[in-house]
Amino acid sequence: MADDAREFVTSQMVRLELLPKPRFERRPLEVQFYESHFGEATACEALSVELGSEAEVLAARYGLSGADALQIAAAIRHGVQEFYTSERPSKPLFRVKELVVISLHSVVLSK
Repeated sequence: MADDAREFVTSQMVRLELLPKPRFERRPLEVQFYESHFGEATACEALSVELGSEAEVLAARYGLSGADALQIAAAIRHGVQEFYTSERPSKPLFRVKELVVISLHSVVLSK
């Protein structure tokens, strides 16, 4: 995340997945971390009918869950080359051909 050679793109879906629980459980340092990271994003794709339609096509093509399909569709809309995820490499997300999907599990294990 601290690589100056990369731009960070996010989506409303990612925010929705990450922020509500630490806010509810009153974990301000975690919320601050996420907000700081989101603040450095060059773009944040909003949930929309168009995004949902594109996600539905991707979900059917690759067998993705709804949430994964929305995130991948948002990434594709912004021309993302690499998509980092906490999912394991055995998940359907890694079938996607439009961009490179990288598991944080493999990044951590390779160090």
